Amino acid sequence: MVLGGAILLMVSRMSLWHPMTAYLLFHFYSFSWRLTLIINGSPLMYTGQDKAEPIRIDEIERAMFWADIGLITFAIFSWLAHRYFESKAHEPVIRRVMNQKVVKMVGLICIPVGFFMFFGVKNHLIDFDYGSAASGYILTAASWPMGALAVLIFSFGFRRELVLLSILYLSNVALQGRNRFMFVLPLFFLAAFYVQKMRRRWPSVTILIAGAIVALLFPRLKYIGTAIQTGDTAEATSQVLQSFNIGPDGGQTIQGENFLDQFAGALTLTDYSGIRLGGRTYLAVITLPVPRAWWPGKPGLADHVKEISTPGRQYDVDGRIITYLGEAYINFGYAGFFLVPALSGYLLTLICLRATTGPMLRLSRYLYLVLFTSFVQAFRDGLASLMLFTFVHNMPMLFTWALHLFPGNSMKVLDRPPADPLAGDEEEDIRRRTHGLTTPE
Repeated sequence: MVLGGAILLMVSRMSLWHPMTAYLLFHFYSFSWRLTLIINGSPLMYTGQDKAEPIRIDEIERAMFWADIGLITFAIFSWLAHRYFESKAHEPVIRRVMNQKVVKMVGLICIPVGFFMFFGVKNHLIDFDYGSAASGYILTAASWPMGALAVLIFSFGFRRELVLLSILYLSNVALQGRNRFMFVLPLFFLAAFYVQKMRRRWPSVTILIAGAIVALLFPRLKYIGTAIQTGDTAEATSQVLQSFNIGPDGGQTIQGENFLDQFAGALTLTDYSGIRLGGRTYLAVITLPVPRAWWPGKPGLADHVKEISTPGRQYDVDGRIITYLGEAYINFGYAGFFLVPALSGYLLTLICLRATTGPMLRLSRYLYLVLFTSFVQAFRDGLASLMLFTFVHNMPMLFTWALHLFPGNSMKVLDRPPADPLAGDEEEDIRRRTHGLTTPE
């Protein structure tokens, strides 16, 4: 009922790339679907495990209530952001034009370096130590190819050579048995950009079917990849069949995907610990660029999970997540269920509207599409993931942004007001409508 109400409130304003769309996907996949499985008899997390404290049904009920409160709050403040933006829709907007020379330079550097790092690590051609100071940088560079290909596709369209390189990279990433985000996040970007380029708000039936297939495979993707890496084709086939509810264990939920259970347990653990961090969990993102091998005691993104873990619920050892709502509760208590979704819904929606109402070849539109790809991940893992998956794991975007800020590398233009029917149209003579704002910076 709550999910349907949120959709009704926002359906006329939503699009594939809208923050509310990402939030609804997160809420359905993490909470609503899991609740349905529990009602139909799926065991709760830690059930049957020795020395573990199973999640209780009253904890699930409490968690679902506050998850719904978060959804309602996010939807209301996203709607308020639309009302504010619409009140300013008759004012022109200043934006930076994408510099295709800069984009080419980023691609020429990042694609070969990234492919070398990715295949070097995969084929053991690089002497790689996961505990070394350089390991984080090597793994980050291994994700450069798709980031660079994404900005090239945004600037030059779906050219054959760019599509073929993307298929080569993504097919290898999908079957590596780890880091599923390296496969899924680029798909979000490509789908959203394609729909925008076609001047549509929603994808075609073909894209929806492809997305449904990926969604079914996603929970077991790392197991499929691991089986293929070890040459166990029978296990890989079994995992694929189970994804589509065909195999003998079809429909069984993988333990690691019980996000509602993990969120519910985190609320109780927070109460046990009495911790209130006042927003400190978000500050750890500042230390991200420093390798832990150089600073063994540096604050981690999941330190708060260690603080609330108990012998009966070893969230830190098991690698559990608490969702951004659990993070909000640790920081601000019950007020966090209103404060954090309200700020997130309002600010992310405003950024979306300002970036995506103008012509295509604008830096702000590209930056927003990269940000959009991390929304579901951030709602699931915590808001620090917005920084982690945009600036750290997509450094070609960071390079592109930084180079556009250099004097002489980009031009500011005065785009038509969002309310203008021609606001999204590219025009041959940009200078004709810039009113003196075309001086390169």
